[in-house]
Amino acid sequence: MSTIKSTVTASLNSKAALGNKEIAVLKGSSSPAKQVAQMKASLTNMKAQVDGLKSQLADLKAQQHLGDGFSTHGHGCWGPRDNWQPKDVGAMVEMNKLNQTSGPISAEKFADSIEAAVGDLDGQAASGEYRAVADWAANNRERLTPEARQVMDIYSKYAALSQARGESGIPQGDFKKMLAEMRDVGDASAKKALANLDSKTHGGTVSGQDMARAIKAGIADHDGQAGGAELKEFEKWAAKNESRLSPEAKEVLDVYRKHTKAAQAQGRTGLTDAENAAMNKEMRQVGAGDVSARKATEALDKEQGPISGEDLAEAIKKGISDTDGHSSTSELKEFEKWAAKNESRLTPEAKQVLKTYQQAAKKAGPEGMTQKEADAMFKKMEAFKTFHDSSMRNALEGLDSKQGKISGSDLTAAIEKGAGDLDGQAAGTEFTDTMKWARQNYDRLTPEAKKVVDTYEKYATRAQAHGSTGIDQKDFKKMINEMKFISNPRPTRPVFFAA
Repeated sequence: MSTIKSTVTASLNSKAALGNKEIAVLKGSSSPAKQVAQMKASLTNMKAQVDGLKSQLADLKAQQHLGDGFSTHGHGCWGPRDNWQPKDVGAMVEMNKLNQTSGPISAEKFADSIEAAVGDLDGQAASGEYRAVADWAANNRERLTPEARQVMDIYSKYAALSQARGESGIPQGDFKKMLAEMRDVGDASAKKALANLDSKTHGGTVSGQDMARAIKAGIADHDGQAGGAELKEFEKWAAKNESRLSPEAKEVLDVYRKHTKAAQAQGRTGLTDAENAAMNKEMRQVGAGDVSARKATEALDKEQGPISGEDLAEAIKKGISDTDGHSSTSELKEFEKWAAKNESRLTPEAKQVLKTYQQAAKKAGPEGMTQKEADAMFKKMEAFKTFHDSSMRNALEGLDSKQGKISGSDLTAAIEKGAGDLDGQAAGTEFTDTMKWARQNYDRLTPEAKKVVDTYEKYATRAQAHGSTGIDQKDFKKMINEMKFISNPRPTRPVFFAA
């Protein structure tokens, strides 16, 4: 004990190991002027650090107003960064399910995953669950569509609000609002295409070509949403603008729906390159045509035999009656295309009718014919009638609509109806019309019908030989009875031979 005491006493009373010079260096200058200068330098340095922190804070606030909150440098998304919590296991499981999928992640799919990840009401939506979702989003940024990134920004916004209140979860009311905002995120490319469509049409009628171009542009980003978010945007827009859609635009939309429905049936919301190309081709064809004109030509297709001048004139009248301003453009093209395919069916009068239409359309120009110009055109067409007697023409048109062969009974009924009006033309225009129709439809006549034609010719030429265009009422009845007999020959009696 005495040894320890003596050692400590000796150490305390011994000379210091450091000299005055060394101590002065450690203590610093005792000059007041130098101390003031050093303090000013420290304050200046501290001020610079505070300014730097302010600048960083301003940068963080500015990032909140950019398109999506993802940094181009790969730092993830902006959002709450305080109140650190470990990642929520349930949320990580839901995010891992997305890893099992392939292709782009749409806004709808990502919103569904977020709802599943944070909807367990465990109070971690703004902390551990948010960290799991945000980290996954940052690591898989390239798979997220622009709309899905907007969904992540919405989640970040609500999580940040909760953390600012010192909460680790998102209140149920805010949670519902957040999901509603996520569901309302539309497809950016489709919205842009529709906005461009509105600007070009100026609130007026949307043609088939307009609609086809808009759909092609709206799904051109290949984000796999042609039958998902993009389709929904077009459907929503079409519902609001139905009165503006031309018949052709509606048909283009139907083509779009048909192709996407086929993809959906296979569990896909996107179209393959081949499917997309086929759809665009069909939309162009439908959009470039004219619905009213096409329906009119389809009605002509249902008729049998040659197309008369009256038939074609009536079809043109129906085809351009929608007053959509396309009488000299798409409607004319529909009739020209149909005529080219059915040239052999056109009577000389029908060809003159088409020529009259082409001349009137050329004179009117691309804006279409006015009502006055259309009326003048149809008046000219009246000069190119294939059949000149209205009653006989109506009767013969009834035969045109009949499928297959024309029997003797069919033709007899038409002649009785068409020439039985007592207008004195049974051997005149009514006979001429019947003979012209018979020549044009000779291949459709049964042997009995051909005998009916011969019978009519016998009685009509007999009347003409007496200088009459009509057939005497008594002779007319006799003619009809003879035609009916020819049309329904009695069955042959069986012949028995003696053994």
